Amino acid sequence: MRATTEQYYEDAKKQAVDLFNHLHPRAAHGLNLTMDSAEIGRRIDALPGDTLLQAALADLWLRLSQKEGMDRRKVSPPPSPFRKIAGRGNAKWASKADILAWDAAWRLRETASQAAQKLLQSGSTKVASAASVLQRKLLWLVENGDVLGWIEDLEVEAFGRAKVADLDIRSWTLYQALQRPWRNPQEQRLWVSRYRAGNRLLEAEVGRLALAALARPRTDKVVPPAL
Repeated sequence: MRATTEQYYEDAKKQAVDLFNHLHPRAAHGLNLTMDSAEIGRRIDALPGDTLLQAALADLWLRLSQKEGMDRRKVSPPPSPFRKIAGRGNAKWASKADILAWDAAWRLRETASQAAQKLLQSGSTKVASAASVLQRKLLWLVENGDVLGWIEDLEVEAFGRAKVADLDIRSWTLYQALQRPWRNPQEQRLWVSRYRAGNRLLEAEVGRLALAALARPRTDKVVPPAL
């Protein structure tokens, strides 16, 4: 039976006390079981990046439930950084820096998934049209200043190949994205083609509306201007 989040965090707090006892064996570090999770999280924030954390303590730091943490560690990409260490039992450990990068990769993946779901939920057929893509701001994945692609259009493996610290998500129109350098010229050419097709469609829509307005019979009586 899986523990409640509160019970799970109590175990994590014990890991935190053990960790600080190990880091400060001869000093009063002040961390104890009565501290709340937020304060323990702040104490972990201040630790060096090479500090090793157990999985439950990392979940407390990242504010994940036991189920969320376990589910994340089972799915790849991004691959879980947690590993068993010889002589330290069945517990799994990872450095604070690796955990931070792993969490950032997960946040990127979840952002892409949520954005895609929002687009799919739209009741407007124009949301998916090439013309609306020209005008809407989209989320683009950028690495070291180079556009990798539209975040909903990228394969999940793209997040695993890139170094998370170098990744950024920018909100641009397609025109703005095409003004930036792209990592893959073939991907850029694909979006240039989409941009041109969208413009042609937009021109056709405007032309059709203009012709329909001209053909619509007028119900008002035209009065000549007074001389």
